[in-house]
This record gives sequence, structure tokens and C-alpha cells, in this order.
Amino acid sequence: MLNAYERQLILFYLCNAASHFHYASPETRELADWVFENYDLLELAGENKKLGEHRANRYDEKEMSAREWQRLRKTLKNEYSAACEGAQEDSTARRLQQLGREMDLAPEDIAVLEIMLRSHRQPIIESLIDSAFECGRRHYRRRFFNVTSYLLPYVLGVPASSFHARFAADAPLVKSGLLSVDDDGDIRAVNRLLRLVSVPDDSDLDVCRLLLDAATPGELEWADFDHVAEDRDQIEKMLKGALSTGTPGVNILVYGPPGTGKTEFCKTLAARLGTNLYSVGEEDDSGDDPSRKERLQELRLAQRLLAPGRRSILLFDEMEDILSDPSSGWMPFSSRGFPHLRSGGSKVFLNRLLERTPVPTLWTSNSAWATCQTVLRRMTFALELRKPPSQVRARIWERELARHNIKATEQDARSLAKEFDVTPGVASGAIAAAGLCGGDLAAVRLGVHSLAKVISGEKPPTNQGPPERFNLALVRADIDPVGFADRLAKNGGKHFSLCLQGPPGTGKSAFVRYLAEHLGLQVTQKRASDLMSMWVGQTEQQIATAFSEARAEGSILVFDEADSLLADRQGATHSWEVSQVNEMLTWMESHPLPFACTTNFGENLDPATLRRFTFKISLDYLTPDQSQAAFHTYFALEAPPEIGDLSTLTPGDFAVVHRKAEILGHLQDSKALAELLRAECEAKPNHSHKMGF
Repeated sequence: MLNAYERQLILFYLCNAASHFHYASPETRELADWVFENYDLLELAGENKKLGEHRANRYDEKEMSAREWQRLRKTLKNEYSAACEGAQEDSTARRLQQLGREMDLAPEDIAVLEIMLRSHRQPIIESLIDSAFECGRRHYRRRFFNVTSYLLPYVLGVPASSFHARFAADAPLVKSGLLSVDDDGDIRAVNRLLRLVSVPDDSDLDVCRLLLDAATPGELEWADFDHVAEDRDQIEKMLKGALSTGTPGVNILVYGPPGTGKTEFCKTLAARLGTNLYSVGEEDDSGDDPSRKERLQELRLAQRLLAPGRRSILLFDEMEDILSDPSSGWMPFSSRGFPHLRSGGSKVFLNRLLERTPVPTLWTSNSAWATCQTVLRRMTFALELRKPPSQVRARIWERELARHNIKATEQDARSLAKEFDVTPGVASGAIAAAGLCGGDLAAVRLGVHSLAKVISGEKPPTNQGPPERFNLALVRADIDPVGFADRLAKNGGKHFSLCLQGPPGTGKSAFVRYLAEHLGLQVTQKRASDLMSMWVGQTEQQIATAFSEARAEGSILVFDEADSLLADRQGATHSWEVSQVNEMLTWMESHPLPFACTTNFGENLDPATLRRFTFKISLDYLTPDQSQAAFHTYFALEAPPEIGDLSTLTPGDFAVVHRKAEILGHLQDSKALAELLRAECEAKPNHSHKMGF
């Protein structure tokens, strides 16, 4: 059903076309036949309907007479004049006028957009374009007409030269991203432009709200990014300045592994700045995955639409879609057949898009390392987001548990944060899933374990503090461990490194965790298996990432099984064995926080590595007196005399025997406990061998 304004518009198109066609031309016949077929819908005068019926019975007549053509032209002109008196602009026309003002479009640009959009909404206008003026040429979704069309300028009442100029590479319609031209010269509209005709008439007329997607509110808080406070606050200051001055070319890269809160950070940042945040190209109007070309076209549209000074920020998630390699740029025009439509090289196009963006843009990426270097150089600032430290994760756990009505205490949240070294996204997903089934903490643990397993593989938990029953007096070292820890804490210096070597179970890792607790630091613990990769260069990258993570969290970094990473280079048979040691040496010298390595095979370490450790501490088997004390600590019993004869006991042996005795029911049997300890000593290869630097 046509409204009054649409009827007026069709009559306007018909009058324009009729004024240019000779009565004997094929176009005249096509136009006349279309008019007569749609007589009732157009509500034309009855006398011309008889003419149409008369022509329908004269199949052999290929042309209209001059008299018939004059009569039809006069009827169309009169009907158009009458329609103009009573018709008012509908919502689509008003929205197009607002769009024209916002984007500084010429009347000819608006006329092109209007006939294109109307053809999508009204089948009668679509048939007018296809049947009458394109001689039956079929079109498919989003294609409107070809840039070489010679009939459409007549329909719009626009000179041909002005019409074709609408589609040049630097013309407003194309430069803004509203339209694009494919290799065949077919003109297409950006998907979301159809919202101007599809949204109900009584909806908000603001074209920004119609054409752009406002980001949903974030769920994280500003304090949840305290672990990157320095960079976070710098970005806030930069965006405040850019918004107040209108400085172009402001691009912020937010990168890191999935689930670390990149998108949430952008939402939280926009809320803190009190600005609108619009997401670009997340889906097309059918809810489908948009192409790279469509995403970039929508980015250009958003940049142009928001340019006039609205306090807004754009969010482009998953930037790898278009910026992952030098050839990822969008070439909107073919160079074949239309010299005036040629685009510059894709790299130049993307570089200029970044340099000239009038709206601050936040770009997120899971793998920024794959992004073209020329693109990275045009970023104003880059923020790396990693898993937050334990105290921040605990706060997020507590808030998410409360939000999903899962009963838990503050201590439960802290325990979950220590137990699961996962990103906020994983934690939130597991809690939400548990809440759906009315679950409890056990359901949360099951869910987060299942997600962590598939994301990063099965890994044993890492403990932040010393193990249960740990007693520093049971550590036999070539220094006084208690005095050493006290002096480090009193001095307050944090730029030092430790190498702890000795037999398994002597308390190397436990001592480091005790030291971290004494210094008030969290522990970032990495095993060799966490860092070593089968891919060339990946081990070095993961070593660098570990140091970066510890620096961002302000924690003490601990590498267990360090002999796998710091092996003597003289025995290397592959280049990567040398390069990973070199990488470690470089970071050891520049790392500003405590760093510790533990190893059971100190003699295998590269000599250059040993020289770079600030402190080298050797741990050994327990003395007879320490063995007696350990027996009492672990079993609350007096040690039998034969314990003093076991020369290769370690605190780890007592922990293992305690678990065995608990299972066997021997916790109160001193003699059985002594035999279990002896068995542990005898199971050690070369157990009488003393190790040290």
C-alpha cells in the first residue's frame, strides 16, 4: 500500500522520465505499459485506463501514437501537481533529510539514496526500476543499479554528469561508506542503511541511533583493571583530550588472550568518560556474519556520521578480520572499466583511514602480533590485557557469584581465585552456567574446570603460599633462610634474582613462596612445560610474556625446572636451544622485580646464567637434628633414634610419608613411619650424593 508521499514520488519519477522520451522510443513503450499495468495502484484518472485497455488488445502495435503519448504525459503531470498539494514527507523522507544534514550530502545524493531505499520497501518502485527502466534486468539483495545506467538520471531528474559523479571514489556517498561499487559497477548500500525504511514510523528519528549499534553496558568496574592502572589511566587522559579537542587519528589498541576483558574494558572506559560507545560491524541486518568489506564500510559510515562533534567512541572488536595482514584492506571499486573509480593501494587506504579517523576508535585483538606493522605504527596507544592477579580475580568472582545468586562467602571467592588461574570471561561463563541449574560452588568448580581444561589443557593447580606444615627451620641451606628473608623485607629492594638448586623435596619452591609472602608479593609460577613449545620462536615469546605478566601484576616470577630453559649452550645441537637461553638472559638483566629459578640439576645450567643471578642458594638434605624436628612437625610424635641415620631425608619425604601413613592407618605408629621414611631414601638414585654449587 502506497502512502501519499510515495505516490507523489513515483509520479515525480514518471514525469521526469516521460519528459525525456520520444513517443516512438522503446523506453516509451515500456514506461506506458508499466503505467497501465499499475493504474489502480497509482489511482490515475479513468480516461487513461481506457487507453491502456485499448492498447492491451493491440498486440501488434509496437509504438504509441504521438497523441496517446501526449495524453499520458499530461495525465501524469496533472496527477503529480495534485499529489504535491496534499502529500507530506513521511518518516523515511525526514530521516533522509536528517542524514543529509549530518553528513553534508547534496540533494542529488539524497535523491539516489531515496530511490534505492524506496525500491527495497515498495515492490511497485522495485518493478518500476527493473521492468520499465532496466528492461527486465533482475537484481539481487542490496544491489540497486549499475553505475553505467543512462536511464536513472532521467528518472531522478538529474543531469547525467552529476549522476555519475555521485559514485566517484572521493564522492560523499562512497567516501562515507553509504554506498559501494563492485567489480561489475553495481551499486550497493551498506546494510544498516535499510533501517531508515524498516524501522517503524513512530520510532526515534535520530539517524545515529538508527544506523549505529550502541554497545551494551559493561559488567566490570574500573577497579577491576587496577593491574593495568598506569596504562588504563593514560588511555583515559588521552581520550578526554581527544574528545575535547576533536583531534583526528586517535586509535587505541586493546589486545590480549580471549576472556581477559578487552571488550568489557572498552565499555567501562566509555561509561567512565560519559560518552556513547558504538560497536561497528558485529552482524549484518539479517543477524549474519558480516564480511570484511561490510565491516570496513560500516566503520567508514560510523566515522563520518559521528564526525560533527558528538561525544562518541567507536569499538571495533576482532580487528584481525581486516587488519591481520598487508592485503587485508578493502578495495571498494574495480579498476576495470571505470578509471575514475580506481582506489589507491589497500595499505594506503587503511593507513589513511586510521590517520584521519575523526572519531576515537578502540580496536580489540586476540593476536596483535599478526597485525601488519604499518597498522600498529598508526596506533596511538596499545594496552595489553592479561589475566588479572589473584586479588582482582577474587573481587570479580565475588561479584559474579552474588549476581547469579550463588551462595558464597568472601573467603570462597578468594579460594576460587587461587584455585583457578582463569580469565574473567571463563569465570563469568562458568558461574552463569551454574546459576541456570540452581547450582552451588561445586557446580561452579565443575564448570570452570571443564572450560579451563579445553582452553589451556589439564594443568595442576599452582599454590600461592607455602605448603601446609611448612617450617623454615626445616630448610637446610648455605645461608640462614630466616635472616635472609628478614633482610630482604627490611631493605625493601625488589630488583634481585634467585637461583635455588638442590635435590627434589628440599623446599626450593616452598622457600620462594614463603619469601614472596614475607615481601607481600603474589607469585607468578611457570613450569618449563608452560613455556616450551614445539614451534620455533614460540618458547622465546612465551618467556617474554611470562616476564611481562609478572611485571604487570607486580609479582615475583618463579620458573620451576629451570634447567630445561637455561641449559649449558656449549652442549646445544639446535639454534633454538641457544636463542631461548639468550632470551632468558636478556630478561633477567632488565626485569625490575624479584625473579627466581629452581632446579634439581644446578650443574647443567649455563655458566653465563649463573653469573647473572643476584643470589645463588644451595639446599641440601636434612641434618639429623632437622630430621628429628620434621618427624615431630609432621606426625606430632617423638622420632625414633634410627631417623638420625637417614642421611637423604627432605621435607618433601615427610609430606609424602604423611599421605601414605594416613591411607594405611600408620599415623600413630612411630616404627612404621620410620620404615616408610627409610623406603623413601632407598628409592632415590645416588641418594647419598651431596649436591651443591
